Parts: sequence; structure tokens; C-alpha cells
Amino acid sequence: MKNLNYTREDIIRRTGDKLNLTRDEMKLILDTTLDTMADMLTEKKSRIRIELRNFGIFEVKPTKAKPRARNPRTNEEVFVPPRRKIHFKPGKIIRQELQQEWHPSD
Repeated sequence: MKNLNYTREDIIRRTGDKLNLTRDEMKLILDTTLDTMADMLTEKKSRIRIELRNFGIFEVKPTKAKPRARNPRTNEEVFVPPRRKIHFKPGKIIRQELQQEWHPSD
């Protein structure tokens, strides 16, 4: 089965067509939105949450340090320091759509 990859340009084109905006106008809107979200998610706080109703939730969560993690290639034990990770939880509409029975067409 072949993967279907969408890019930023695909989003710009489709959204611009829906809103009757030029490519340059839509590119500015999308780039500004994504830059703003990236700035919000990388703030120096331990827990950050961006909730987009009917789409989903982006959440930054802290992780604990792992003093005895193992490198699978060398079996060497390494220390992994605490860090933050991002988690996405899809909204109700997307979740319901993905939970329906699916038969691949490719």
C-alpha cells in the first residue's frame, strides 16, 4: 500500500480554494498560524495545552528521567534526562471518523 503524503503546499492550495484567497495570502495566514502555535508550544513552561474545538488538542507534557535506559544496538546503559514531549489528541469528529470500519481502496 502506498503512503499518501500531504505537504504545506497542499493545505495552502485546498484552503485557498475554499476561501477564494490567493496562494500568497493563504501562505501568509498558514505560516503565521503555524509559527504562532510553535511559539506557544515551545514556551518555557512544563505543561502547555492548545485546544482547537472540533479538531483536537496539542499538549506538551514533561517526561521523567530514565537513569537505566538501554541502547538496543550496543546494549549499553545510558542516562536519558527529563524532557518535554508533545502529544496530539484528535477531537471527537476526527476520532469518530477514524473509528468507523475501513476497507483500503489501494
